[in-house]
Formats: sequence, C-alpha cells, structure tokens
Amino acid sequence: MNQDLPVLPLGLADFENLREKKAVYVDKTKYITDLEKAGKFIFCARPRRFGKSLTVNTLDAFYSGRKDLFQGLAAEKDMRSPNFVACPVVSLDMSAVAGSDSAIILQNRIMRRLGIVAERHHVSLRGEDCADAFSCLFQDVHEVNGQKAVLLLDEYDAPVIDLISRDKFPFDKKLLSNTRNLMQKFYTQIKVEEKHIKFAFITGVTKFSCVGVFSRLNNLRDISLFPYFSAFMGYTHEELVTYFAPFITHTARLLKTNEEGLLNKLKEYYDGFSFDGETEVYNPFSVLSFFKARKFGNFWMESGSNTFVKKFLRDEEITVDQFQGQEIDYSWARAPGEIDATSPAGFLYQSGYLTLRATENGAYLLDYPNS
Repeated sequence: MNQDLPVLPLGLADFENLREKKAVYVDKTKYITDLEKAGKFIFCARPRRFGKSLTVNTLDAFYSGRKDLFQGLAAEKDMRSPNFVACPVVSLDMSAVAGSDSAIILQNRIMRRLGIVAERHHVSLRGEDCADAFSCLFQDVHEVNGQKAVLLLDEYDAPVIDLISRDKFPFDKKLLSNTRNLMQKFYTQIKVEEKHIKFAFITGVTKFSCVGVFSRLNNLRDISLFPYFSAFMGYTHEELVTYFAPFITHTARLLKTNEEGLLNKLKEYYDGFSFDGETEVYNPFSVLSFFKARKFGNFWMESGSNTFVKKFLRDEEITVDQFQGQEIDYSWARAPGEIDATSPAGFLYQSGYLTLRATENGAYLLDYPNS
C-alpha cells in the first residue's frame, strides 16, 4: 500500500502500541467519563470483532494516567483536569483462560492471570482458590495504593462461549455446568468486594447471565441498548469518512471507481449493525480488512469458526428469511436467554448475525446487518 498512508490498526488491540505506531484511531474517548457517570458497575455487550478489547485497553490507559497517549483525543481535557487522579487498574481478559478442558485447568489459568495483575501492583497473590484470590486482590491493591481499584473485565463469557462453540458435538454439558459454577463464584466477588472497587466495566458477547453475573451483581448497569452509547463501539458513517479519508481516496483510485461509489458499496457490505434500533455502525474489523485487502469480502464471517452456527441452523431447520422482520420487545432484546438454550432467534441475535431495527410503537424488528 502507498507509503504515505497512515498505519491501519488491523489487529492492534493494544492502545499504547496503536498510539505509538501513529495508527488510525477512531476517537471514542469522549465516552469514558460518561461511562462512570452512568453507574459504578457498567456492562456492555457487543458481537465479536467489534473493538471490545481495544476499548478495555483504552480504559486501562486512561485510568492508569497515561496522559501521553491521549494527546489530541477527546479525553485529554479530562486527564488534564486538576480533579483527575490515576487509579490502580485490575484488568482481566477472560479469553486468555478459555479453552480449558476441566474446571481445574480453568482455575489454574485464572490464578496465573491474577498473579500477573498482582505482580503489576506489587502485591502477593493469596487465596485458597481463584475466587478467594480475586477477592483478596481487590483488598490488597486498595491497601497498598491507598485507592480503590478500577476493574476492567474483557470477554467475561469467553470460558462458556468457547465450550459451546467447539467443533465437537454434542458439547460436554457436565464441563459446561462446572465452568458456569466456577465463573459464577468468581464473579460474585465483584459484589462482595464492592467497597474496594471505584468503577467496573464488563464486556462480552452475550447480554445475559450465562455465568450468573447479573443475578449476583444487582447494581450492574447494562448499557448495551442505550441510545447514547449506540456508537460507543463500531464506526459511524461520519467517522468512516473522516478518519479513513486517505484510504477512501486511494482505494477508489485503485479500484477505478469514484469515492461516492466506493462508500455506497462499503455501506452495503459492512454497515447496518445497530444496538439501539436506529443508529447504524460499521463493523470495524471488516472495514479495516477491506482497506488492507483492497477488495470486498465477508471478513467478519471468515474471522470466526462457523461450525457451531452451521450445525445449529441445520439442526433447527432454519431458513434464511425466517427471522427477518420478526417483532420483539425491549425485554427480549436486553436478555434473550442462555446461548445454549435460547430460541433460534435469540441464538442468532447473540451471535451477531441478526441486529435491531426500531419500530414506531417502541418495539424492534430483527434484521440482517447488511440487508
């Protein structure tokens, strides 16, 4: 690609690395302080490949006080405020512990991740199991730093999603049950140690209590369907045009088309995801993959294993247009059920294959993102 073009952030989920490389960064930092205003414990669900990990990593840099990384961004003014104080951050990516073939292996993997966090904050990891260690970690970080911790939990549902997404069928229901029980006990400590936590942000694919998070965290604020945060992840059309202008011009020339024609086709392929029924956003991974490859493709579909989805569709005898236009209410959109026991519509919606369209009567219609 042209040497004069900026660096594409494809595959860059590390905010520090992205900023140091001067890669394109669609500035979403205006939302950071608004998250904390929305509640002490915040949850936001988004489909895979939607920038959840980059969001968590950006929050980590913000609360850790990395002012050098926010120069020129919306959050810079917040960090330069005399009221801003950096906090100790407990950040966990649960996709790093997924793939365990037993609860014991999962427990050990979580303990290793907690050990890394403990070392970062110069405390010793203690506790009889991962839940106990998680609880003690908040206490010790608070005591050593003199400040409450900020908890950032990425892909909270990954250990469960991994089990039901494997190529082996049927999935191991006993292992699934053991995994859920372990994760429920682990996440319950967030509520137990509330007095040691300043703010918590939790994200994942599923909107519901697949491991008992919501049933125990009764003060968890789910912003997944909030209109204000509808463009918190994903690119709006305005952001696409603004931040990727050099790529649009360059790619249109390479494909021997005009910019308007290219934008129309980009919208047709990658726009249409909606998390409030009205605001539409592009899938970031698909957009970045397009500008890297300079050709249109089903990048989002190809980036994950579709074995489980294909088997699900075959076993349920589902047709392509069966759910398009199906009316649902807010309660269903917010919590359609466990991913391994929900209706076919709920499964496809949670997996990101269906999205929302608002209706005049306040309900939603299910639709395909690129329809």
